[in-house]
Amino acid sequence: MKTLTKVGLVGVAALLLLNVSSIAYADQRETIDQSRTVAANEKIYLEVMSGDVTIKAVSGNEFKISGKLDENATGYTLESKDGFTRFEMTMPRQVNYKGSDKSNAADLQVEVPTGSSVEFKGVNSDVSLSGISGGSNISTVNGKIAAANLSTLVQLNTVNGEIGSKDNSGQIELSSVNGEIIDVGSSGRLDYSVVNGKIKARTSAEEVSVSTVNGDAELKMTGTQRLKLSTVNGEIEAELAKSDNPRISGSSVSGDIELKLDSNISARFDIKASAGGSIDNKLSSDKASKAKYGPARSLQFSLGSGDGSVELTTVSGDVELKKL
Repeated sequence: MKTLTKVGLVGVAALLLLNVSSIAYADQRETIDQSRTVAANEKIYLEVMSGDVTIKAVSGNEFKISGKLDENATGYTLESKDGFTRFEMTMPRQVNYKGSDKSNAADLQVEVPTGSSVEFKGVNSDVSLSGISGGSNISTVNGKIAAANLSTLVQLNTVNGEIGSKDNSGQIELSSVNGEIIDVGSSGRLDYSVVNGKIKARTSAEEVSVSTVNGDAELKMTGTQRLKLSTVNGEIEAELAKSDNPRISGSSVSGDIELKLDSNISARFDIKASAGGSIDNKLSSDKASKAKYGPARSLQFSLGSGDGSVELTTVSGDVELKKL
């Protein structure tokens, strides 16, 4: 009987300790639920240093933010006046961000008018946004960006993270240092840039510019009229369909460019390789000629009426022309 009593006391003590532990580890994050009546074309600035932030465009003239702040946050600032709305989650001057550990970070949902423009800044922040037509300027350091159905001026930038872009239009700039860019269904004018990363794109943009440093790019384009390619220590594979007379320029340093074009293309080609670079032409029977002195090679020829232009140079790299 005494033994049972001791066992019972141990069990009660364990339950008490469990309850105390649960209280100690309870969610200490501050809850926020604020809204403001704003202009249809409101200029909105958001600063959230850590956490997950979802920004959604909705009909109506209301700005709304709800969810939980970072556990380390000291509060927030929300100001709305004369067509400008600003939200900042205030943090201590010195915070030890724990990388991918976001269990105590912010979790915020933001609603903005469809016609508003949004600027966002973060550090350890993952951001997803959709439907904004007034312009989007999104920047984070250690985080992912997922963006869909944005228009006008779209600028997405991350240092250590991935960018997912879908069905965006207008003037689009996508940039990542140590991450991957995946873009599908974009249109307008596009500028891709990666360092130590990779680009995968399927686009119908009229103008496309691609820059990689120690990174690769795989591009499938339809109807693109202007294309600019640049790589250093990387590789670019570009397919261009349904563009009869495009204007294409590109350069590589210790990198490769592979360009696939329609067989009925009308363009003049000027390809140059130096310092051991090579030229492989499968668009026509024309062959590259070797310089009289040194390892340089060059290739000039025309297809069709020569309405468009393809000008590519490489230093210690390869240029390959293929038919789609």
